[in-house]
Amino acid sequence: MTMLPRLQAEEKLSDLNAGMLSSGFADKKDVSRAVANLTEIATGERPKAVKASPQMLAAMGIRTTIVAPAPNDGEAAHGG
Repeated sequence: MTMLPRLQAEEKLSDLNAGMLSSGFADKKDVSRAVANLTEIATGERPKAVKASPQMLAAMGIRTTIVAPAPNDGEAAHGG
């Protein structure tokens, strides 16, 4: 898909959302969520990514192994 049709589709979706939200028939929760999302985009504030814990990875079906930390560089260079 070329970029221009994608941008045109995004603009059309934005127009449709604006119309639905301003009609007065949208849920207040949906309007609040849309306004919050647009505010985040407009200000550049995006939620920070959360570092996945072994438990979170396990919930996604990803097995993890905890390995002891490596010795610091000074000890490794001197042989122990």
